[in-house]
Amino acid sequence: MGTELYEAATGRMLWGMAKVAEYAARWDLDKGMDALALTEDERAGRLGRVVPGRLLRTPGWMPLTDGVEPYTPLVKSLREAVVHPDAIDEFGYDWRLPVEYNATLLADAVERHLAAWRAHPDCLAARAGAPDRAPARIVLVAHSMGGLLTAALASIPGAVDDVRAVLTVGTPFHGSVKAMEMLNSGRGMLGLPAKNLSRLARTLPGVHDLLPSYRCLDTGDDVVALTPGAVESIGGDRELACQAFELHARLDKVVLPGHRIVEGTAQHTAQSLRIRDGVVEARYVSYDRHDDGELLRDEIGRLVEFDHGGDGTVYRYSTTHGEVDVYSVAQQHAALPVTRSVIDVVLGLLTGDRRGARLGGTDVGLDLPDRVSVGIDFEVVVRTEQDPARVSCLVEDAGAEILKDPVRRPLLMPVPGTDGVLSARVSLAEPGLYRVKVGGGGDPVTRLVMVA
Repeated sequence: MGTELYEAATGRMLWGMAKVAEYAARWDLDKGMDALALTEDERAGRLGRVVPGRLLRTPGWMPLTDGVEPYTPLVKSLREAVVHPDAIDEFGYDWRLPVEYNATLLADAVERHLAAWRAHPDCLAARAGAPDRAPARIVLVAHSMGGLLTAALASIPGAVDDVRAVLTVGTPFHGSVKAMEMLNSGRGMLGLPAKNLSRLARTLPGVHDLLPSYRCLDTGDDVVALTPGAVESIGGDRELACQAFELHARLDKVVLPGHRIVEGTAQHTAQSLRIRDGVVEARYVSYDRHDDGELLRDEIGRLVEFDHGGDGTVYRYSTTHGEVDVYSVAQQHAALPVTRSVIDVVLGLLTGDRRGARLGGTDVGLDLPDRVSVGIDFEVVVRTEQDPARVSCLVEDAGAEILKDPVRRPLLMPVPGTDGVLSARVSLAEPGLYRVKVGGGGDPVTRLVMVA
């Protein structure tokens, strides 16, 4: 959801609104986001009603997603690191559509950009001064669904011949339980925004392409993979689910050139699920297996549960893809690509310098509602092994064009009877989109909350 979307006929912005209040207003309006739903014509391949714009320049918000951060800090840092800003290109795409369709557009964009950059005077000068004088090649930096596009790109003959390296950040190569929650939210949650979300999500191939493909369905005595029928039983589209599972099977076999992975950790993340009477019950535990594939059980045969965490959206081990080096950072999904230590890893991959030493350290987990009411207290929960005196919390207006002074510095206090859990009560008097930051010396963990 990191790309602006527009209605072609009118120019009306459908996603990426500059004023964050528009997000809350549209989700609170019955059918307020239906313009984003895929029509029968679009599903049949007659596209063009909706056109993508730039990467997001302002934060976005959708129920269950905890908000979407703009990529501006990442792009700015990259443009400052290369011999000319034109070396960096942004690829925005209509994230409602199938991953493989968008991958074909990415292939065209890569070819155009590389041709233009290789002919650029600054590129020619840099190549003349380089020890090997080798021609410029592509480095792909992909967040979330963008990583699936890069994997689908690699399945197109010749499409990655000139790609030197790929960095995927928080990419759900094996899907996310969050996709099942989005498809089911009209049944499992109360409120108009949730119903609008599920009505929209059920039409979108892009959401179905994020369905979990690993063994995540807890049946009580076993954990099995989802089937198209199971997806249909909770409100999803059987045909789109079938196509999504076939997509994951194909992408699992793809090898990306120079691939490195950044994963988010330490956040409260749905890792498995149960289905009861057509309602998805997200579970924040997963299950380990023996070498022969059998699930671990205790001495009386019960499944052994583990909390492996993730980035709040993508289960930690869903980001893996073959035998690829993984860099871990305690951070929320939306904030991963704009976290300073992650940007350092990207810059290191781009320039060849050793970077990313700031990754690691003592983990901090952050949990809070994705939407609250004006003037009503909500709880910020932090999980950390650090000394509570070293952990601070800050709340700022994420929608402000010019960053204002922090509107709150809540005091985090230990929760009695717990080990390493801190909490604070916060109340915000003005509607808008706010950013909550919690840190203890390293990169702060951040998450967006809509106040409406």
